[in-house]
Amino acid sequence: MKRLLPAFLLFLVIYQGSAATACEALAVAASAYTFQQFITRLGRTIALMECIGFIASVELLLVPAVTYWVFPASMPVDSATYFAFILPAYSAFYIGVLGLGTWQTADSHRQYLQAVAVYLRQNQTGGIVLLVIGLAGFAVRAVMPAAPSFVGLLPANCLFVSAFYAYYSRSKYRLIHISSVVIALLAYTVWSGMFGELFLWGILVIVFVSPGIQDGLTTRLKSAGLVAACLLLLLVQSIKGEYRYNTWGHQRTERRGDARLMVELLTDRLANPAKLLNADHAFLSIVRFNQGIMVGSAMARVPLHEAYAEGDVLLSLLYPLVPRFIWPGKPQTGGYENIRRFTNLPQSENTSINLSPLGEGYVNFGFGGVLFALFYGLLVSSGFRYGLYLAENRPSIILWLPMLYIGCLTMETDLLSTWGSLINGAMFGALLFWLAKQLGIQL
Repeated sequence: MKRLLPAFLLFLVIYQGSAATACEALAVAASAYTFQQFITRLGRTIALMECIGFIASVELLLVPAVTYWVFPASMPVDSATYFAFILPAYSAFYIGVLGLGTWQTADSHRQYLQAVAVYLRQNQTGGIVLLVIGLAGFAVRAVMPAAPSFVGLLPANCLFVSAFYAYYSRSKYRLIHISSVVIALLAYTVWSGMFGELFLWGILVIVFVSPGIQDGLTTRLKSAGLVAACLLLLLVQSIKGEYRYNTWGHQRTERRGDARLMVELLTDRLANPAKLLNADHAFLSIVRFNQGIMVGSAMARVPLHEAYAEGDVLLSLLYPLVPRFIWPGKPQTGGYENIRRFTNLPQSENTSINLSPLGEGYVNFGFGGVLFALFYGLLVSSGFRYGLYLAENRPSIILWLPMLYIGCLTMETDLLSTWGSLINGAMFGALLFWLAKQLGIQL
């Protein structure tokens, strides 16, 4: 009850002291509670599930509530209609993703990371092998952006896994190793104009490194980190549109990097803080994370103009199990078909928007999507729990969890993408472990 008290008091303050509805005040209070849970556990445990729950609350609850206060006309349905579904759906998801908290103990998580450190100090070759694979994957992504994930994205992700290996192995070359990974990520960000991976991997580094810090993270340090992250987010949002306008064409293949332009834009913003620290820019940056627009658009169209899909979304659980070379027509991730079918939102070749798994739950089952949200949360958390179980015998598996969950951190995606991230990452990792074993290499 003590943990709920601050959120309850915030609810009362917002509801009694403003024109917010009870649902809007509850949405903000729920987001504050998930933030409190995440910050409390960060550095004490591997707070991956709390992180996922908090980000989802921002995208589905907090930002939509703020938008209803500031610019309600931009929301496709009224506040009461939207929150009547999303509040119970998100609550069910949060219960599922935390898995009732039965495995969340600080001591056990620190023991996992201590075991990783001992294991890798005796087996330092694996990190170098993963570095080579990762650099090769990045090269493939640069030359062939549309390459299958098994030869592009997944090998490239090994680069980040190798950085975790270098950090926990305490290799004498770890600074060079980790620096090369950071440089590769920054180079890819400049080349592609895509900033999402930079932020998501940054979050995963904090989540998986902080519990291993001997003295832990103080509340002051966590608060300072949060402020720095928000300022960095404002900075990136302020240059992203202009940078893409000057470096992107009409097709995904028509993109080019311009490091000089990137430096000029960053220098301009830092020299002119007023372009960052103003209410209009802050609101536009926040609205960028408003997943409520997509979910609300689906609610406005289904079932009035489009019938419920009645379970089509569940087929997404099967798609990742069938290789594309066997099924050339297998549906692509990215949510294009869902947006076209269930909303009136425009899309272009250069942009990708998604209903989110909870939005897919609604267009398939209506308010039965609340039960689907619980199932989805349990699905996400079960992979994490199973990873911890496997790490009891092979400690390094802990360091592969970021690679598996990179596609699950945000709700700006679909079930096929998140489930595919888990399954494809697990199959690719299992294949690498098997090949390494045949070659006498310890991963």
